[in-house]
Amino acid sequence: MQRFVRVFVLIFLAVGMYFTLVTRGFQIFHLPLWMKKTLGSIFQKRAKPRPGAMSRWQALCTSLAATIGTGNIAGVATAIVAGGPGALFWMWVSAFVGMMTAYAEKLLGHVYRYRKEDGSYMGGAMVTIERGMGSRKLGVIYALLLLVTSLGMGNMIQANSIAQAAEATWGISPLILAPALALLVLLCTHGGGQKIGKVTEFLVPFMSLLYMGGALVVLWIFRENLGGAIRLVMEDAFSFRAMSIGIARGVFSNEAGLGSAVIAHAQSDVEEPVEQGMWGILEVFLDTTVMCTITGLVLLVTGVCGSGYDGAVLTIEAFSSVFGSWGESVISVSIFLFALSTLIAWSFFGSQCMSYIWGDNGRGLYMTVFYVFIFLGCFGHLQTVWHFSDLCNNLLAVPNILCLLVLRKQVSRLTKAYLNDKPKRKHKNQPEG
Repeated sequence: MQRFVRVFVLIFLAVGMYFTLVTRGFQIFHLPLWMKKTLGSIFQKRAKPRPGAMSRWQALCTSLAATIGTGNIAGVATAIVAGGPGALFWMWVSAFVGMMTAYAEKLLGHVYRYRKEDGSYMGGAMVTIERGMGSRKLGVIYALLLLVTSLGMGNMIQANSIAQAAEATWGISPLILAPALALLVLLCTHGGGQKIGKVTEFLVPFMSLLYMGGALVVLWIFRENLGGAIRLVMEDAFSFRAMSIGIARGVFSNEAGLGSAVIAHAQSDVEEPVEQGMWGILEVFLDTTVMCTITGLVLLVTGVCGSGYDGAVLTIEAFSSVFGSWGESVISVSIFLFALSTLIAWSFFGSQCMSYIWGDNGRGLYMTVFYVFIFLGCFGHLQTVWHFSDLCNNLLAVPNILCLLVLRKQVSRLTKAYLNDKPKRKHKNQPEG
């Protein structure tokens, strides 16, 4: 299994490096452009999105809701304990090339999406595979794999993380938490994509600022250790252990290459595919370059890495060194919010895949099953689910990576045309719904 994962990590890196080269380092040399078209556009006054669509900010927040999760808290700690401080450097490397994999995914997802009768968009890697590669069967296989992943990694594991944090911190029994959590997810998801967009555009900034605010306070208190921490990262970076673990954690943190987040980005009101690809770059930047870096530096400056703890407990130790007993509450609340946002986003991903395969009538059945799996996730240990979810993640990447390679020239052509301002808004070969 470990050898299988390593092969996929190398493939992810190779694909990201390819798109970096063919776009001539777009994420670096056009940084002002993609920052202006993403974060800069948030402050511009725009018309309301069409009925059924999300605003570009809502689409990003829904995607970030799925990718910013407990891995940004516990996963970084596990990577540093297992791979040493140098693992953080290789997370930066994976984010650098992963930006362009995400760019290619979102660009193509935008090209091949189509509008449904209710005004919403149907898009995602499964649609790109069907319409771009001409293979409905492969698109259905991808959608089925994502359905399974949504119930495992996107549901049971998140529910279990919430249940464990709630019981350990506040003594709340899973018997009480499970129905309350299912009801909360129901309230947040009832109403479809537009309702989810409205929830995530509030939830994601709130939970991110809460966690990062606490982390920045810790960094400020230990600011004298910051230079030493960065030096330690660079000195320890060039070992095989740091490289293999850091790259793997970075790849699976931002999910670039899996194609799942394309479903959210396809709902955006952005008209230009290349500009939607830029939002994919921003997503990886915020998830891995910003969030994971902050967590890693907090662990290093506080000196807790040699304490014998791991995962979320290690991050709690770091926060407690400044906030005392409140440190555990800050991390527990963050875990709750991060996992809740992941539940909400993955319920949308799964319902879209269900709609793609069986039509909109299948959504109600899927969401019923999703709520049941929340109950199951709140109880017991999930080692088997973790392993199965990792396997599904790797299998999910196979058709998506294949699709990216098949359509690679289109990514390059559209990027060059956009930069040359020909055409500006809509590519002449863009499929219609």
